[in-house]
Amino acid sequence: MDFAIGGIAIAGLIVGIVEAAKEFGVTGKGSQVLALILGVVFTGLSAAIAQELIPADVVIWVELVVTALAGGLTAMGYYNLWKRTTQDET
Repeated sequence: MDFAIGGIAIAGLIVGIVEAAKEFGVTGKGSQVLALILGVVFTGLSAAIAQELIPADVVIWVELVVTALAGGLTAMGYYNLWKRTTQDET
């Protein structure tokens, strides 16, 4: 089974979401619970898509949301990297 949705790796997406949540104040066990819930949801979605349990017109929207989420998390990560790099130079 391919653990991806719309070509986006589920594990990387979950790590990105949990790290973003930490930026907004989620800590400790909350991070672990969030990762567990996201793992169940995204793995379940991936399995349901692979077994064609979700209609094709819905799969398109699921893939769109997952891809947009990955893009937003990537932008957030690059911004944080840029911010740290420029702060170190001053």
